[in-house]
Formats: sequence, structure tokens, C-alpha cells
Amino acid sequence: MKGSSMKAFRRLCRVTALRTLRDPVTVVFSLAFAPVFIIVMGLIFGNDPAPQFGGRGFLEANFTAFPGIVIAITSAIMVPVDMAAQRSAGVLRRFRATPLQPGPYLAADVVSRLTLTFASIAAMYAVVILGFNVRPASAGALVGALAATLLGLAAFLALGYLLASRFQTPGAAQGIGNIVLYPLIFTSGAAVPMAVLPEGVRAVARFSPLTQLTHLCQGLWAGDGWGAHPTDGPAVRPRRCRVRSRGAPAAGPRSDPRPRTPPPRWWRAPGWRSRVPWR
Repeated sequence: MKGSSMKAFRRLCRVTALRTLRDPVTVVFSLAFAPVFIIVMGLIFGNDPAPQFGGRGFLEANFTAFPGIVIAITSAIMVPVDMAAQRSAGVLRRFRATPLQPGPYLAADVVSRLTLTFASIAAMYAVVILGFNVRPASAGALVGALAATLLGLAAFLALGYLLASRFQTPGAAQGIGNIVLYPLIFTSGAAVPMAVLPEGVRAVARFSPLTQLTHLCQGLWAGDGWGAHPTDGPAVRPRRCRVRSRGAPAAGPRSDPRPRTPPPRWWRAPGWRSRVPWR
């Protein structure tokens, strides 16, 4: 039974992926956008060492921020618009007349989008390494950067499906997606370097998830560890708890300096509170 269920789920993932690939616009943004984007940026700016990048090239200094742009566009624009288009065309309503449950269909859609988008980002990494000779610190650094990108993509897809669940038409989904997209991109260091942003914008950008993902990918690509990039937000002070040693007497009740007035006799009468109408 489990084998047949997994086989049906794989077939459903294949169907959803083929449905996505039949749309030329989706193919461009799902597969071709990331490698073409990095090729264009490399041809325009090159990778020659420059003092403003600390002696590194443009791609070497800024490349690991570009997957964040692809992730933001996929989660904030493509997923909500596509799901809203299916809803407005009646595709999701027709599924109710079939034995297909919403959960497996949504899971298959997530798996297919995750696979296609990650394949596009992996192609971006391959173009940078093979075409522009930008090397990570080690093979482990490359694996760590890809793993962080995959985890960030999965987290941001949840945002995309949340937006898709709230809007009925593609126009509304695209409008709200643009409102979410541009602040994420321009405050993350992916489009504009963080050093150029005003201090107030940088203070707010520290709380952006895309900013933290960008910094994590940059650090992993340079060979740092996963725990070497703490957030710059306010520190969370751990709660203190009293630990009572075994055998020690339990602490008594707190002393309250305010005198307590006993409740009236009618309130203490049995059965009175059960007859109060507002309870």
C-alpha cells in the first residue's frame, strides 16, 4: 500500500512539474532566469579585482547574494500568481470532483517547484564556477552554500503559499507580491550593498529573513561555519528559573503586603456561582 502511494505521489509530482513547464513564462523564470541573470551580470561588471570590493571581483564579492533574488521572485510573485490563476480558472474547484485530496496535490506542487527552482540556482552556481572562475573556499563550502540556499528556498516557498491562500485573482496576488518583493530585495544586500544603505534602513534590514539568508550564504561560501553568523537583532535574555535541590523544602507562597479582603458570604454560599447568568 505504501509503495503504491509513493508511486502515485511521484506521478503527481511529475504531472505538476510538466504543467509548470508547459507555460513559457514559467519556464523562463523557473529555469532560465537564474543562469541568464548571472551571465548578464558577469558580462557587464566582470570579475576583475577592485578596491571597493576589498581586492576581489564583482562576482566574487556579490555572487552569493543573487540566489536570494531568485528565491524572493519565486516565493513572492510566481507561486501566488500561479496558484491564483488556477483558482480563478476553476482548476482547483474541479479537483474536488476527483478522489485527489488537497494535501497530496499541495505537497506535489511544493516538491516540483522546489526541484525546478533549486535546479536553476544550482545552474547559477555552475555558471559562476565554470564560466567566471569564481571558486568557493572548499568543496564543503560549496555544499554548505547549496544546502543553505535549499533551506532558504523551502522557507520562502511557505511565504508564497501563504500569499496564494489569501487572494483570488492573479492581479491581486501580483500586486501584493510586488509590495512584499521589493522591500525584501532592496534591504537584503542582494541588489544594493548594505554599506550604501542609510543607518535606519540597515537597522530594519537586520530583521529581514532574506538579509540573514544572504549573509549566511556569503559566509558559508567563504568557508565560515553555520554558527558564525548570528543575527544583529536584540539579544534574547534567557528566563531564570529557580532550581530546588533534592530534599530542600519547597518555597512558601509569596508575601503580599496588600491585605486581602475575604469574599462576601453570599459568594461563598454553595451553588450560588452556578446560578450567575453570565457564567
